[in-house]
Amino acid sequence: MPMDQTALLSVKIAYQVDHGTWSEKTGYDFPALPRQTRGNDCGVFVLMYTLSMVCGIGFQLQEMDIPIIRQWWCLLLMERFQIDGYGHRFAFWTEEARSVLDGKILLLFRVKRKTTSNLPAHVQAVQDRERNDKRLVDSIITSKSAEQHLVDILGGKRSNWFPLKPRSQVPVYIENEQSQSIICDYIRGILNKTKTQLTFNDEVEFICGFLLPEAITHGISELQGLSWQEAEDVFLQGPIYHASEVEEFNKRIAREMKNLPNKNLDDL
Repeated sequence: MPMDQTALLSVKIAYQVDHGTWSEKTGYDFPALPRQTRGNDCGVFVLMYTLSMVCGIGFQLQEMDIPIIRQWWCLLLMERFQIDGYGHRFAFWTEEARSVLDGKILLLFRVKRKTTSNLPAHVQAVQDRERNDKRLVDSIITSKSAEQHLVDILGGKRSNWFPLKPRSQVPVYIENEQSQSIICDYIRGILNKTKTQLTFNDEVEFICGFLLPEAITHGISELQGLSWQEAEDVFLQGPIYHASEVEEFNKRIAREMKNLPNKNLDDL
């Protein structure tokens, strides 16, 4: 929608809410306004900006708080609108609601659309792995012991990942980019508020090559009830791919190779 139409629509909405005089302000008018750096948190920031202004409580949030704030809004919306599948499950901060915040129950941010046919096996496998990634990230972020573990290794506790290894020797493990972004922001928040004697030149490399493997290993250990060595073996092994994914990949490569002679090398 063009900017002039957006402004006109905003004026109409404001007039319906209150016929009085309105004053226009931007984020630059609020020096303490928390800033968004990721591209997937716009809605949560707008909700918290609005809530803070209406209640007159100031902007008491940071970007690292967004994952837990997102859960809080989900609880309120599901309770208010009784979204199918939840009903009053989270009414009045029940034990189940507290279990969500403790990471013991996985919270769905979107209600699945009903489908008339089953998904292909390779598509279902990808979705299952993304759900597992999210469950792992949620578990790490909501676990006080995970945060304490990161604080301990920043304080000098022995780690197999420091001194830093070459980037090629560090598994990614979590493939979903949104999950990667959320957990890295969470770890960066811990790093920024924790004093450490460990030296590093590149913050991104320090997080990805040291703190991230430690956090994921700890999360796997807690989530799957494994010993530290077992959890580290799972981390080093990396994601497990379903046979249907391998089959689909081989088919796609075969199709591309079949058409390869007809392609210009500049198009590859």
